[in-house]
Amino acid sequence: MQYKIKILNYYISKKHYKYILYSLFLLVFIIVIKRPIESFPDSEGYLTMSIIRSPIYPIFLYVLKVIFNNLFEVATIFFQILFNIFSIHYLVRNLKKNIKINSIWYLLLTVILLFPCVYNLNISNRFLSESISYSLYLIVISNFITAFLKEQNRYILYSVPLLIILILTRSQFLFLVPIGVLIILWTSIKENKLKKNSWLLIAFICIPIITTLTDKTYHSIVHDHFVSTPWTGLHLITPAFFVADKEDSKLYDDPDEKEFFTKVYRQLEEDKLNLNTLDLSKRDETSFYIQNFSKIANQTIYSYGKNILPKDLSENEKFIALDNITKNMTPPLILNNWKLWIKLYIKNFLNAFNNTKYALLIFIILFFSLIKLKKKPSKEIKFIFLGSLFLISNVLIIAIGMHTVKRFTFYNDWLIFLIIFILLNTLTKYKATNDS
Repeated sequence: MQYKIKILNYYISKKHYKYILYSLFLLVFIIVIKRPIESFPDSEGYLTMSIIRSPIYPIFLYVLKVIFNNLFEVATIFFQILFNIFSIHYLVRNLKKNIKINSIWYLLLTVILLFPCVYNLNISNRFLSESISYSLYLIVISNFITAFLKEQNRYILYSVPLLIILILTRSQFLFLVPIGVLIILWTSIKENKLKKNSWLLIAFICIPIITTLTDKTYHSIVHDHFVSTPWTGLHLITPAFFVADKEDSKLYDDPDEKEFFTKVYRQLEEDKLNLNTLDLSKRDETSFYIQNFSKIANQTIYSYGKNILPKDLSENEKFIALDNITKNMTPPLILNNWKLWIKLYIKNFLNAFNNTKYALLIFIILFFSLIKLKKKPSKEIKFIFLGSLFLISNVLIIAIGMHTVKRFTFYNDWLIFLIIFILLNTLTKYKATNDS
């Protein structure tokens, strides 16, 4: 039986909804498959299974290369867009089952979810990890949302294997672990099953340990070194180096650390890539930091810093040594410049939302929905709360060591639109009720 919904004198049936939805998927698939694949500076590390890259995406590319050989690039595009379309369909279908808003909003949401595949980022046509992490993320949070809205922990359980794979693709998604714990606690307390679900809580808390051990095992097998992907220290120390001053060399007693700081700082100073070399009357320090993040991190701390290390080390050993020394040097550098570091962190965080007003709006929405949760919240209110939490949490973890550019924040852009669509749908229904 078909249903019809009226919105602004426009009718859409279930049959037409499916026809438009699958037409959108087909159109995007054709557009993507006709385009060539693109390589970027980061792509080489994935293609060569470099030690500085997390395991899942390099393994994904390696398997495709072995199976498809000369058709490797076409196969990569094919499977990346296929995964993206599947995950978008999976998410929209689950949302549609749980949140009853006009189908036209879900068609608009589908268009927005497909944007990263065909416009601006073009993730399906790139040798970059977001090509598959986007798909994994949408499926995982779809299960999170369903678990929270239905208050059924089995959906959280379904997400565990994919969440582990997602974190092993991009570690930024570690923020989903505490959110998962919150959902388990919420549903368990509501059902008075906290003791019964304690095993699921423990399993979720153990996810970082599982991913760390898996990551180390991968590098042990492929690179002969039982280490975590040696790329964390570089990102942690980059904002700390940016706000540091020359006198910070006194923080280090270890001669290797002192030499490393002195030489890298001198290079940053020469290239005018440090806060103390900027004319703040002419430029904003945060926008400069974001625009020049790669020069500070990759071209200076990484490329220059790697060459300061002992010459007898192999390439992989240099990566490991660089990661170790930068992780050890970061805490004292942040603590000694904590005011400047926090200021940079906050401004970097706000940049993800374009400006302070938009960031404030998300916090207001989060706070409003949190208050409503204390009563008998509707599924719409629960989604608005969880969606706001996803938006904020993702940026909170990125801003610690990365520049908040669209490549790292686009995963949640659709949430803002769906929150607006829910509010508009509610307003439309309210107006229709009052007018009748």
